[in-house]
Amino acid sequence: MKNLEFFNRNQARDFINKNKPMAIIPTGSVEQHLNHLFIGMDINSATRIAEDLAKKFPEDILFYRPLNAGIAEHHMAFPGTMTLRVNTFIGVLTDIVESLIRGGVKKILFINGHGGNVEPMATAMRNISLQMKGIHEGIDKTEVRTHYDYEELLNKDSEIDIRYTSYWEIHKEEFIKNTIKDDVWPGHAGEYETSVALYMFPDLVDKDAIKNDPLGTSVDASKEKGEKIYNDIIQQYSKLISKMLS
Repeated sequence: MKNLEFFNRNQARDFINKNKPMAIIPTGSVEQHLNHLFIGMDINSATRIAEDLAKKFPEDILFYRPLNAGIAEHHMAFPGTMTLRVNTFIGVLTDIVESLIRGGVKKILFINGHGGNVEPMATAMRNISLQMKGIHEGIDKTEVRTHYDYEELLNKDSEIDIRYTSYWEIHKEEFIKNTIKDDVWPGHAGEYETSVALYMFPDLVDKDAIKNDPLGTSVDASKEKGEKIYNDIIQQYSKLISKMLS
């Protein structure tokens, strides 16, 4: 796995110039996950997935984790939760994207593990993508008659490809229906997420506390379901990455 932080400057330059890699960046949160899951579940699950994908594509992926916290104001009643202002979160990720692009990395995939990040990032990533293309791609603006023309020109034959996904969104709906009982997924520390934790981080799950889950959805979780979910996540992301690299 190629972790950006462990390169020296010559190694970083040579790897980027030679391999033209895409960057994978996990995002998540540090927040309460009821009594049975650890507060770093969101960022660590996204990180584990991103790292495993980087290991699967060692010459094509550059891994970087810029921050642990996310947007979690709705969990601040519980000590240990960390939250960022929306503008702070978006600002940091925007600066990271531009830094990577200026350094020669043109393809970037965010893998998100926290539901609270989804709404602001959905809008922000589109704007970041257009902004970066507008700054770093040379286009003839005399051809622009409307804002639709401008966006079309920015996206046409652009080397810059920035995508943002939450790992639970990578599944096909049929897979979820055949895997978990809960109608709501990923939920919060429910059947889906607890199953993932039981597979990825079994030593960090309080199995006795699952029996007293106040929401009552994690009781159907299992390590076997978590392994099945994890394998599908890696399979589906591998398809997406192969497409982005082609």
